[in-house]
Amino acid sequence: MNKQPHKQPPETELVGNSAEFQRVLQAARMVAATEASVLLRGPDGSGRCRLAGEIHRLSTRRKQDLFSFNCAILDDLQPLLEGDGGSIFLGDVDQLPQPLQAGLLAWLETGQLAGRPLDARLIASASEQMLQRVEQGLFRQDLYHRLNVVPLEVPRLSERNGDIPLLLKAFVREFARQHGRRAPQFGVGAMNLLKAYTWPGNVRELRNFAERMVILLPGQLIQPEGLPTEMKSQPGAARGGLFQLPEGGIDLNQLEADILRQALLQAGGNRSKAARLLKISRDTFLYRLQKFAVDV
Repeated sequence: MNKQPHKQPPETELVGNSAEFQRVLQAARMVAATEASVLLRGPDGSGRCRLAGEIHRLSTRRKQDLFSFNCAILDDLQPLLEGDGGSIFLGDVDQLPQPLQAGLLAWLETGQLAGRPLDARLIASASEQMLQRVEQGLFRQDLYHRLNVVPLEVPRLSERNGDIPLLLKAFVREFARQHGRRAPQFGVGAMNLLKAYTWPGNVRELRNFAERMVILLPGQLIQPEGLPTEMKSQPGAARGGLFQLPEGGIDLNQLEADILRQALLQAGGNRSKAARLLKISRDTFLYRLQKFAVDV
């Protein structure tokens, strides 16, 4: 059975004061009041499912259920009919088998699925490789455009590392209550390492880390030596920084201009995404482009 009636997630999943996170959260709350389809794009573990729950919670269908489906294992669209009247969340929609994509497109265009009317709000999530799958012919281009009515980019945790202390505090409190233990605290050195860590598993990895610390080090003040090896052995950690100055020094202006160019290249020319890669605002990024006369 693919149907999974959604339970509202803990509020700790939506904690964050960073501009990157607040921008996405504000847009999600604005679109929640409409019936528009929403496509949440971002890496695994970044909180796409939790954000879908927030959109449903603030929607006009909030008194109905939110039905969640994992498209990677969905072999029939019939279960979606059980979501009539509520909201339907299609997780990893870019993994939807090709034989089912035409049926999903038909529902979005006609309001009918398998010859039956289906009145439901669609919220979908997709990986960062969705456009690549479209280009490879693995996902229908017309379906992509139909889903992409309101796209929201959920940032990586490393792109909003200023939220790590808030999230970590909320998570350790939650697990301390759950396990009946005292919440640990984190020293400045340990917190700096946690903020510098790349968090490949994103918020999900941070949540798991918090539970581990509550279980193994309850009530303790955690210093760098108490962190997992991968977090305390980051490049530059021993010297207290991420960049090592060469013996002969550098041209700082030239270095910054080069970094701006690299960010633009990695972001495919998208200035907002490039700014997020550098953890600065878009306005600051544009100012620096002009300051250093970077060609775009």
